[in-house]
Formats: sequence, C-alpha cells, structure tokens
Amino acid sequence: NKSTKLVILFWTLPAAVVLMISFLTVRTTHALDPYKPIVSENAPITIQVVALQWKWLFIYPEQHIATVNFIQFPVNTPVHFELTADAPMNSFWIPQLGGQMYAMSGMSTQLNLMANTTGDFAGSAAEVNGNGYAGMRFVARSSSQKDFNVWVDTVKQATSTLDQDAYEALSKPSENNPVTFYSAADENMYNAVIGKFMMPAGSMENMQ
Repeated sequence: NKSTKLVILFWTLPAAVVLMISFLTVRTTHALDPYKPIVSENAPITIQVVALQWKWLFIYPEQHIATVNFIQFPVNTPVHFELTADAPMNSFWIPQLGGQMYAMSGMSTQLNLMANTTGDFAGSAAEVNGNGYAGMRFVARSSSQKDFNVWVDTVKQATSTLDQDAYEALSKPSENNPVTFYSAADENMYNAVIGKFMMPAGSMENMQ
C-alpha cells in the first residue's frame, strides 16, 4: 500500500546517502594514509627522526650521517620518515608537504612525504611542549639528486660524529639550537633510543 512504500522510501534514501558518504570517507582516508608508501619511479630514502628538547635530530641510516634541525632530500623522491622521541611527546610537521605525525617515547611511527618541487620548506613541532617550543623549527630542503649527493658528501666532511657520548650531550634540554652536521652516526642509535624506554625482560615478574 501507499504507506508502506513511503516508509521504504524514507528509510532507503537516508541509508543510500550514509553508504555513499561512508564509501567516500573510507576511500579518501586510505588515499591519505601517512603510512601508505608513495608510488614513484624513484627509490625512497629513509630519514629517522628523534624529537628532543627542543630540537630535531635526523639520522640517515643509508648515508650514515646525521643532522640537527635540517634535512635535505631529492625532489620527486619518496621520503620515508621513522619517528620517535627521547622527550615528551611531540608532533612532526612540514605543512607544505603533508600532515603531521606524532613522535612518542618508546614507539616508532611512520610518515611518507614527497616534494614535487625544489626549495626550502618550513618544518616545526606542532605540539606545545615547554619553554623551547617556539624555537623547535627546522628546514626541509628539496633539491636535485646531484645536489643531494653533493650535500651528503659535504656532511661526511664534518668534524663531529654522533656516537653515544655526543648523543647524550645533544639530548639534554637546550633552546634555539643551530643547524649541526655529523659526519657519521651510530647505526643502532635510533633503535637504542626506542629501547631505553622498554621494560627489561622479567621486570613484570619481579614487580609481582
């Protein structure tokens, strides 16, 4: 009858709208997933990020160098960031290249970005985290592959190396830190930073 058809119509239209919105939301969310690798003809590079008080430490595990408050990478090349913190939780953000991602102590998060043009992009901490928050900024430079290679070779000539003693000094709270280059970096540094927050095996049993 007529009333039955109206009831079916009243339920069908809203359900169809909800289903369409849900489909678009899931599709868009998946497309913008920061963990999703970026498809490119160029092989990605990895940069490990450690949020400190109040500075950013960047480790290049493939190039065996490290920097403070500055990164460089080739244009049109996916950059795979691995992020952690050796300080209160923070948020890594390069607004012109993509969304933010949290860096947390004892954890490793991921972010995939790519610059389609050369130039300098402003990076910052998107999480208020104390006195030095305002100065916790860095430069992300996109360059040609040739210029990137030259830059890596230049950093490898730096007099400072990032060993455990250098890291301990760097990790102490400090504000408005200048750009610093390290010609070599301990290959296990990133994992060691995460591991220091892990509870030793058997600790739970000893607490009972």
